[in-house]
Amino acid sequence: KSSIDDKINPIYLIFAFYAFVGGVLCFFYLQYGPTMFLGQSWSDYKWSASKWRRFIDDNERTILLIGGPHRAGTTIIWEGIKAHPEITGFGDRFDTGVDFSEGVLMQDVYPRFGVGMEFRNFGKTGGFGERPDGLGKYALDPKVHWTKENKREKLEDPSTMSRLLNRFAPHWDKNKKFGSDGMMKAKVWVEKSPQNAVLSTFLEGVYNMPLKEDGTVAVNDGTLKESRRLATKFLYITRHPIANIYATDKFVRDSMGGNIDFEILLKNYIALHKYMKMDENALESPVMWVRLEDFTANPSSVLKDVFSFLDVSTDDGVVRNILDGIASINSNPNANYITKWCTYGIRRHGRLIQKYAGDLSALGLDYDLDICK
Repeated sequence: KSSIDDKINPIYLIFAFYAFVGGVLCFFYLQYGPTMFLGQSWSDYKWSASKWRRFIDDNERTILLIGGPHRAGTTIIWEGIKAHPEITGFGDRFDTGVDFSEGVLMQDVYPRFGVGMEFRNFGKTGGFGERPDGLGKYALDPKVHWTKENKREKLEDPSTMSRLLNRFAPHWDKNKKFGSDGMMKAKVWVEKSPQNAVLSTFLEGVYNMPLKEDGTVAVNDGTLKESRRLATKFLYITRHPIANIYATDKFVRDSMGGNIDFEILLKNYIALHKYMKMDENALESPVMWVRLEDFTANPSSVLKDVFSFLDVSTDDGVVRNILDGIASINSNPNANYITKWCTYGIRRHGRLIQKYAGDLSALGLDYDLDICK
């Protein structure tokens, strides 16, 4: 015979439910910070485009934009660069509310090209492969390349500049490194997103937008250097194609539960680098390339070269302190992928490397495709 005392008190069930929900929300808060609840716009600045133009020009600030393939080392190199005492960069995931603190995931001026949205297809027929864009594929979309020419209407709107800078500003200005006034204290502001590789000339147009006294955009004939000092510099990161393809494949499988065909990854790598090379030739801003393998083999030398490119201190002590403060650097990050390729990968996909050898060589990256010597 049961009694009311044997029944579970509904209050306990309600408490358990809210405790579970609270625990889940707490977990994600600890991962993604207040942005999880307040959205990316909660800390936006409210400056006009004219105010940004004056601040950047009067203080001769440089904006470094880092791009390149995913899984090519953009994050670890960015970490080394932003640790320089004269450079400010975004904080960690808790501070920015996005994975890898990538600016493209924080703003709404230009697209992310499906990166991070691949999960929408989970549970659907075809799964990961149904998206025509996303990580490992987005450079194959014919509309992916944003330039000054094909996005002219955005570059004639001053709100394009103010919206982007107002979104990024609090992460440059108020952070653990500088506390406050980071934009005044730091000579260089750095933003890292792999997709910058297909956005470069558009971004050059945004950050160097010429404005009249009344705040409207002056019609630009393409000779920015004649009117003012350029505020932007670009750093392209790259990695050996075979290692990069395998690293991307591993990330897609392990972190996203998906799969992308080797040839698609290879074609995406080639297409992405073609856009980078096209933009390098079209940009008026200075451009520098860094290969991940060179950085991991001699990080001190590469960082000095980057800091020289940015016109900040290259002092040995500064570089040593930076390297002491960042995560351990694997001197040969491609070793396991080379072993995998030479053990069985070359038998499965060697014909594809031969098929696209001409395209890879034309990129001028100086990578030896015969890695099983």
